[in-house]
Amino acid sequence: MTINNLPTGVYTSGQGTPVVLLHSSLSSARQWQPLVKLLDVNYLVINIDILGYGKADKVADELHYNFDIEIDRIEKILANVAPNQSFHLVGHSCGGAIALKLAVENPEKILSLSLYEPVAFHLLEQGSEARLLADNFARKVAIGDSYQAAEIFTNFWNKAGFFRALPQKMQDLMARDMPKVSLDFKGLTSEKYSLKDLNRITCKSLMMTGEKSPELSLLLANKITASLPNVMHKSFPTGHMGPVSHSELIHASIADFINKI
Repeated sequence: MTINNLPTGVYTSGQGTPVVLLHSSLSSARQWQPLVKLLDVNYLVINIDILGYGKADKVADELHYNFDIEIDRIEKILANVAPNQSFHLVGHSCGGAIALKLAVENPEKILSLSLYEPVAFHLLEQGSEARLLADNFARKVAIGDSYQAAEIFTNFWNKAGFFRALPQKMQDLMARDMPKVSLDFKGLTSEKYSLKDLNRITCKSLMMTGEKSPELSLLLANKITASLPNVMHKSFPTGHMGPVSHSELIHASIADFINKI
């Protein structure tokens, strides 16, 4: 694997200090395109389709899937594109949870961490009301009817009626990718690191939340924020999908944060 022969679903642009971008479930690296344009003048931007989304490969072994598989792929990409370099890390929702794991396991390599509502559901205490809600949500989308699953999933993160208001082509694409969403939930709930382990992440961190987001993701974001040793919090008049619906607002804030490191 050379820089001219990267895995499908990996996009690089610019030169300089690396910045790694990880998108949310049912999305792709395309969601970060406005941020790429803000950063690649001064940075080497590495924009990655998570497995099963965009043009990335499908998960080869679904039975044994966990986020170690995502991390191993990301680390191999970095070893090829930016060997032995520290990097800035950006993640949204599921991509934020993967970014958080990457930072916990490699804190010495992370120059800054920008997270928009990372859904690291395993950090919710077993048996708590919030954890029961997260586990129930996962069960609701793990159904055979992919269109109904996509409707439940997207409406939860947006608002009632959101899915059916989308163009048919978009509904088709989302329904197609729902099996990977269930695998994402498997990865999100099978992690073992704790809130206490987040104190390993000593770089400057930015936690972003939306004022209109579900209580579940806000509760989890608050728990993570309280556990990070060097973090600032910024709230936006958006929902959980703010990096997509209000990219001009969210992406500018991320670029500003990274530029000030």
